[in-house]
Amino acid sequence: MSEPKKNIIMKTMSKLFIPILLALFAFACSDSNEAGKGKASISITDAPIDDANVKAVWITVIGVEANGPDGWNTVETFDTPVKIDLLSYQNGEAYFLTDGEITAGSYSEVRLLLDIQEKIDGQVQNPGCYIEYNDGTPDKPLFVPSGGQSGYKAKGNFDVPAGGVVAITLDFDVRKAVVATGNEGKYILKPTVRLVANQNAGMIKGDFDAEGNSYSKVVVFAYANGTFNDSEMDEPTDEEVRFSNAVSSSVITSTNQYTLAFMESGSYDLYFVEFDENGEFVGMIGSSDDVTVEAGATVTLDIVISLLN
Repeated sequence: MSEPKKNIIMKTMSKLFIPILLALFAFACSDSNEAGKGKASISITDAPIDDANVKAVWITVIGVEANGPDGWNTVETFDTPVKIDLLSYQNGEAYFLTDGEITAGSYSEVRLLLDIQEKIDGQVQNPGCYIEYNDGTPDKPLFVPSGGQSGYKAKGNFDVPAGGVVAITLDFDVRKAVVATGNEGKYILKPTVRLVANQNAGMIKGDFDAEGNSYSKVVVFAYANGTFNDSEMDEPTDEEVRFSNAVSSSVITSTNQYTLAFMESGSYDLYFVEFDENGEFVGMIGSSDDVTVEAGATVTLDIVISLLN
């Protein structure tokens, strides 16, 4: 009696073994698919604007896409549009936007889908992007050229690791981006966004000692080593600004400090510039050359006026 019982048990085990193998295979495939995904953690920061009368620069984001191995991937589509005042995130502060999951691999650009300004029958529609002023001047709508078709793009290379996360920062520079066009008081938002992979970036910060000199406003501009020339200070032409080739900038705070954050590793020259209370250019104060930034590191560089070049 024992032998037939043994055969029955073995046959039952054999029948069970096939679906177990299939389940294990499906699980392995599922793991493989998951391993082909990663997350892009995206934040937004900004550099200061020249015009002292500008209180806020608002953008409204309805989606985020990234261009990678499969073309454009949707990182996030927001059920509720995200409204951001760019001027609120400076000197190393950043607004966390999303950490959406996308295909692992190499990417070359990110685009923000904005609630853009459009004129329909002479009336501004979708007023999600605009400038707000300190003196009560009516808000000015911001238009994004081709923004409805192609989005607002930031170019830069980053890799999304399989099963991991890459943190990137979109560094707006509204000083360059917001420009008036023609005589109609129309403002456009030009694509002047730096895309920085945080793992490849460092920071420059320090104290600014004016040694008794009085300045209404001092801005420090960072240039890639050797790229500054005196023409950067010339009166700008239409749709341009002074110091247009600066990589980043920072205003000296009321506590006499400055922060240049999200700087890609490399060598930089810093230029300290005076502006009056209205944001008008006054002149160059001085410079500090050959400041080397390493990924993940903070360079502390205290500035004393008498020591500037």
